[in-house]
Amino acid sequence: MKQYISKIFSSGFIRNISWNLLGYALPVLVAIVMIPVVMKHTGLERFGVLTLIIVLIGSMTVFDFGITRSVTNSVRKYLDEKNERAMLTVVKTGWLMITCVLLVISVLFWVESRWIAEHFFNVSNQQIREEIAGSMKIVAFSLPFVIAQTIFVGVMEAFGAFKKISIGKAPFSILMYLVPMIISFFTPSLFYITLSLCILRCIMAVAFYLMMRSEIKTVTPISLMSVPTTKAIALELVRYGGWVSVGNIIAPIMLYIDRFFVASIVGATVFAYYTTPYDVVSRIAIVAVSVCGVLFPMLVTKIATDIRSANAYFNKVMLGIFAILVIPAVAGIFLSKWFLSVWINPGFAEHSWIIFSMFLAGYLVHGLVQPAFVWIQACGKPWIIAMCEIVDLALFVIYLPWMTHHYGIIGAAIAWNFRMLLSLVVLHTLRYVLYSRELKRSRLVVSTLS
Repeated sequence: MKQYISKIFSSGFIRNISWNLLGYALPVLVAIVMIPVVMKHTGLERFGVLTLIIVLIGSMTVFDFGITRSVTNSVRKYLDEKNERAMLTVVKTGWLMITCVLLVISVLFWVESRWIAEHFFNVSNQQIREEIAGSMKIVAFSLPFVIAQTIFVGVMEAFGAFKKISIGKAPFSILMYLVPMIISFFTPSLFYITLSLCILRCIMAVAFYLMMRSEIKTVTPISLMSVPTTKAIALELVRYGGWVSVGNIIAPIMLYIDRFFVASIVGATVFAYYTTPYDVVSRIAIVAVSVCGVLFPMLVTKIATDIRSANAYFNKVMLGIFAILVIPAVAGIFLSKWFLSVWINPGFAEHSWIIFSMFLAGYLVHGLVQPAFVWIQACGKPWIIAMCEIVDLALFVIYLPWMTHHYGIIGAAIAWNFRMLLSLVVLHTLRYVLYSRELKRSRLVVSTLS
């Protein structure tokens, strides 16, 4: 048993997870320090708009239509097959497809920048509205760079270059908060702060392109720009990515829909008792995200070549996520009231500590759902995930309002946790069915060869 544990945890797998976790955790740590300073100098209203602009830039990944995940999947597959030319064609074709889509969206943003500023941002004066309109034009210019970077990172993940990804992200993670903070000392203008953010994102995209090209050169001397784009590869990416994009569209809806229901049913006064614990606890999702980012390209290879090894890594990930997240989940039962009293005030803690504890338990379950989610995608079955998410959303919008209406914010938290438990049972059952089917197939192949 000791030898088995040693074998599991001595591999580069854990090192990759550690680097990936660092890449996700660093921006959170930097934000804790920098955000209060930016808020002080820009004012609450401008800072609120700035956070929405940052969310807007981040949410544009919805328009990659699952191509990034599809590129990672196909690049890993062709690397295993030692088909370098096909691998390069995947990268170039996926990049071109996303760029074409984002150019159209960028033009719309540029043309309708003033309309967006007037209709989507409820601000108090015309000056801020003008700043928003100018900011939207800057965002429009940067969008193709922002989404291209996700392709470059996806390719590097397929190569297993998680250390390089984390090191590459680290300085930009700091600068994304440090530069706006410095600018806020001289001017509170949203235009100049947004300009600084978008310039950094463009530089970041170029940096990751160079890093990706360096990784590609380790396996082939063929230039990325010398290979043609092909219809066959485009269709391959769309077939896989199309189903992934369904999840990409539903995920933000599932992330925010409970807030709209809770706000409309219980009112804005009580709403903060629900959203504040959620916003804090949701940060621990970086644990599962970091682990599964490393797990996905590995499963793409292992499921096709060594299903037992793939299952061993899956079990290892489940054990690791549980071991990490069970600590805050259990501690929350005893310490959540004290923590909220110290962080905010005792009155807030009195109303919110139960919600806080429930979300800690819910995010433990959420973390255990993610490996099954990734396994199903790595099996080349993203349509299963898409169908599950559609059903999940349809059911959630039925029982969430009912629970919230009858039991308030505690009912909403119970509904959210129930959704996590349901996802855990359904996705792990489907994962096990796929594993059993693949295991049976591999045994049949072995018996035939023998």
